[in-house]
Amino acid sequence: MMQMGVYTGVSLMRISELIASQGCSQAIAELRLKLERNPGDLTAVEGMAKALRASGAYRQSLSYFQRLQNGEMQNAVANALAPGRIIWNIDIACLHWLMDEHPTAIALMYDLAAGTLNGSVRYGDAAGGISQGLLLYYMALTDHASSEASFALEYLRDRVSRIKPRRVWPCPVAEYLLAETKIEAVMEAVHDQSKVVRLDIAKSELATRRRLCVAIFYAGVIARAAGNEPQCIARMHECNELDDPLLEQEWYLARYEIQKTQRGGTH
Repeated sequence: MMQMGVYTGVSLMRISELIASQGCSQAIAELRLKLERNPGDLTAVEGMAKALRASGAYRQSLSYFQRLQNGEMQNAVANALAPGRIIWNIDIACLHWLMDEHPTAIALMYDLAAGTLNGSVRYGDAAGGISQGLLLYYMALTDHASSEASFALEYLRDRVSRIKPRRVWPCPVAEYLLAETKIEAVMEAVHDQSKVVRLDIAKSELATRRRLCVAIFYAGVIARAAGNEPQCIARMHECNELDDPLLEQEWYLARYEIQKTQRGGTH
C-alpha cells in the first residue's frame, strides 16, 4: 500500500548536486524513477517540484507543489500542533507569477500577508512573515497595483515594528525597502547572520549566498520604484548570476525579469 505523507528517499542536497553536475534533466529523470516505485515519497515529490521549477517547467512544477500542499493539509497531527502553517503557499504564488498569472499571484500573496495580520497564517519566516510582504510589494509595484503596494508597505512597517532584534533576516531588507536603513547595513547583515546561528563553513557560505540573492533583488526593486528600470534589471542580472537554483524565490523572479526583458516586455 502506498504510504502518503512520509519523507523518504533522495535528499534535496543530492538533487542540488545532480543539477550542479548534470543539469535538471538528470535530476528529474532520477526523481521520476523514484516516484514510479513509490508515488507517496514526498521527498521525491518535493525534489521534482523544485527541479522542474529550476528547469523552467513552471506549470508541471506547480502540480507537484500542489501535491505537497494537499499532503500538508491532510496531515492532521502537524496541523493540530502548528495550525496556520504556510509550507508551500509562497512557492505556489510565485509560480503563478512566473507563469504570467499575475492577478492570481498577487491575490495569493495578499491573502498570506492579510492572514498573518489577522492570525490565520502562522509559522512564516523567522522575522514574523516579512517574506510575503516583500514579495507582495515587488509584485504589486511591478504590476502597478497601487492599493496592494501600499498595503504591502504598511504590512512591512507593522512586521518590522514587532521584530527584536531587527537583524533577524530578512528584517534588514524590509527596513531598506522602507528607507529606514541603508544598503550598507543590509550587506553587513548578509555577512553577519552566521554569527547569529552557528553553522559549519559550507552551510554558512550557502546561507550567505541566499541572503545576498535576496538583498540584491530588492535593491533592484527599489530602483524600479524610483523609476530607474535599467538599474533594476542590472541588479536582476547580478542576482541571477548567483549559484542558487533551488532555494530563493527571488532568484527565479530575477530570471523571469531578465527573460521578460529579452522578450521585449515592459513594466
